[in-house]
Amino acid sequence: MSDTRLPSIDDFANAEHCVLEDVTLQHPALVPPLHDNSEAREISEEVTIQDKLRGRRTFVRIYAEGWVDLEVEHRGKARSHHRIDLRYLDPVPAIHRHYPIRLLQSAAITGGLTGLFAIPAVLGWLASFTISATIVGTIATFAILFAAYYLSHEKINFQTLHGRADAIRFGAGFGTIRRFHKLIPKLVDVIADAAESIHAETAVYLRAEMREHYRLRNDGILSETECAESTGRILGNFDGPL
Repeated sequence: MSDTRLPSIDDFANAEHCVLEDVTLQHPALVPPLHDNSEAREISEEVTIQDKLRGRRTFVRIYAEGWVDLEVEHRGKARSHHRIDLRYLDPVPAIHRHYPIRLLQSAAITGGLTGLFAIPAVLGWLASFTISATIVGTIATFAILFAAYYLSHEKINFQTLHGRADAIRFGAGFGTIRRFHKLIPKLVDVIADAAESIHAETAVYLRAEMREHYRLRNDGILSETECAESTGRILGNFDGPL
């Protein structure tokens, strides 16, 4: 009699993650219910965020069926266009704030020195030197502040629930942070609603999430390394045989 047992985690201890993908496709018992992205027809929200300073446009279309379209353009040229299945995402985003503290400190120092030169310039002391120094210092201070403004940004990432891979990545600079902050609660609500539509055992959901990681890899959202690491985390959540 042939061996009909399903593969376990130990069977993949020394295998690449792509082998698990092949096995998943070959065993009907491991294939989760399909969630065809062609079902995404009812648009519940459309948001366009234009970052004129950086020449970047982010277009977000949220579907009631539990999908989101993300399109990013840079200076009029399409950079990426992806469709994400929201059922497998953690509704709590990871937010990382990046502020160039050293530039801000440099601007404060330059501004202070400019102020010191401005006082004797107003009083007419060493006018040829102090006026020139004040002008140069003012220009330098504004240049540093502009650089700090340009480089300041937030990274807002939505990760897969068990794999902890970044499926949605937003970069919000000054001028767009407020608009992104208005968008995030809407995405959170849709992700939570999409999760409620799942009626499956934990093991079935984990297998489905693993397949979603392969799809994200094939679409170019995840790298090979990110996919391997995330599927490894999912395997760690299985209590029994696959």
